[in-house]
Amino acid sequence: MYAFYSYDRMGSPDVISPTDCLAPVLLNVRMSYAHVLPLFHSAGPGANLLSCMRQVLETDSEQLIDFIELDLHDPDGPWQVVDRAISTSGAVKHLKAVAVTKMLHRKRPSFVPIFDREIYRFYFGYYPMRGSYAAEPRSLWPVLQADLRLNRSWLTELIRGRETPDGRELSLLRAADIVVWMHMVTGCGRAVATNDSPELTTL
Repeated sequence: MYAFYSYDRMGSPDVISPTDCLAPVLLNVRMSYAHVLPLFHSAGPGANLLSCMRQVLETDSEQLIDFIELDLHDPDGPWQVVDRAISTSGAVKHLKAVAVTKMLHRKRPSFVPIFDREIYRFYFGYYPMRGSYAAEPRSLWPVLQADLRLNRSWLTELIRGRETPDGRELSLLRAADIVVWMHMVTGCGRAVATNDSPELTTL
């Protein structure tokens, strides 16, 4: 059973709660409550990571930043806040780029894309075995962004009229994540959009 009807419920858009931090489990991230508890300590690597994630929400306080249009290399641009959160995860046990982006994407679905094994494999043909928290995501973002720019019109048409379970317009980033993930997992054998499938691909 796929996770669209559970994961894609934003909740409070400007709050990262302990429950929000467990949301990556719905997308098959191997983590537990024991990995989330340190995020809410008063100090330490976990607390630093949570602080960085909260800064991402503050940076996109109006929920208007569009990843597709960002300058990823601007040292003073908003993307650096996301990059800092991912890099900070390097000091936190079991919570790397995959988990961090899956926490943040629910809250900022047009700003923060998901870093995922299948997405990385789609673009690069392999997935690194070591923990990914800086180098691999940094290599993915410009490639993903260029592809989204190239296919923006197609994706826009694909998601027209499609909503998340809580009634929000489905973001292009989430649509692309679903399409690529389903392609990698099913070989497109079940990747067929229907009016009854707001997840685009029978997700």
